[in-house]
Amino acid sequence: MRAAADHARVPVLEVVVSTHTGGGPQHVYALATALRTRGFAPMVAGPRDGPIASRFEAAGVEMIEVPTDRVRPVAVWRLARLIAARGIRLVHSHGKGAGVYARLAARLCRVPAIHTLHGIHFERYSPLGRAAYLALERRLAVWTYAVVNVSRAQEAEGLALGLFTPAQSRVIPNGVDIAALAARALDRAGARARLGLSPASIIVGCVARFDAVKGHALLLAALARIRHPSLHLVLVGGGAAEGGLRGRAAAADLSDRVRFAGEIPDAARLLPAFDIYASASSKEGLPLAVLEAMALGLPVVATDIAGHRELLGEGNPGLVTPTAEALAQGLQALAGGADRRRALGEENRARARRFDAATMIDEVECLYRKAIGL
Repeated sequence: MRAAADHARVPVLEVVVSTHTGGGPQHVYALATALRTRGFAPMVAGPRDGPIASRFEAAGVEMIEVPTDRVRPVAVWRLARLIAARGIRLVHSHGKGAGVYARLAARLCRVPAIHTLHGIHFERYSPLGRAAYLALERRLAVWTYAVVNVSRAQEAEGLALGLFTPAQSRVIPNGVDIAALAARALDRAGARARLGLSPASIIVGCVARFDAVKGHALLLAALARIRHPSLHLVLVGGGAAEGGLRGRAAAADLSDRVRFAGEIPDAARLLPAFDIYASASSKEGLPLAVLEAMALGLPVVATDIAGHRELLGEGNPGLVTPTAEALAQGLQALAGGADRRRALGEENRARARRFDAATMIDEVECLYRKAIGL
């Protein structure tokens, strides 16, 4: 019976650029697992470079290894062969490399392609690199059925850059299943015990890959300005920038106040360990970790950028200018007032209800059915 049911589902392919514990892969995990209950047979293709790969398989979602995280033209051929062999009806890509290989393969196989932009990041490229990236995205858009933007601000930026047309764009914000998140989250004592944190400390936490755009160096610079004896910073994540960040922490004499907790699967379970969630990103689409922190009632201090503003709301007291001094002041103010932390956390919890996972899945499912013609 189960084999017959699986056969009746519509096969779709989700292509990722990473299976590390970042927002993009976690978004795809939530999407793929939900689609299995809605008449689809999702498969995921991408590198097995992180713990999300095993989570896909544990949830019954097949994971096929394809090197979408590097310059490997063979990835197009492997994806095209997979599409043909499995009768894939639609390809949905997430991330830059995945978007290139998946859309080329979909065009070769004449199946519709959808691409989600989890943020538009190109500012750190050389002038030639920026021009090449933008030209490539514009060319790929011609072969794309729809481009999903995770925020209104991202859509506006993409339209201004000519990365897609208004008719192609769909704004589908990231969402979280608040009830499920709350059910699996540990309590404060349990989460702190798991991370080896003192019950008495004021903990500022951040869950993000170690990449310059995430602003970890700015967070460290803010911490160095704070003279609060029991305030500590916990950084959950991994990435190439970790060595440099550890060096910065040591040079600023912060080693005993900063905990590098490593990459933790389903890190949202441990968010109750934090008194304050901090995000110092210079650019975001719609950050899933910040939304998860809000959903669990944490106060958030975040740089005042479009992605954070869309989540937290205009005028949220947790939004600060992207400087070390402003971040330090925002963190210091919350560190000194439990009542203020509690009140801001409840405001965030209420606002997080606007970003519901069920709505996100409904809108993606509707888009898939239109693209396939169901």
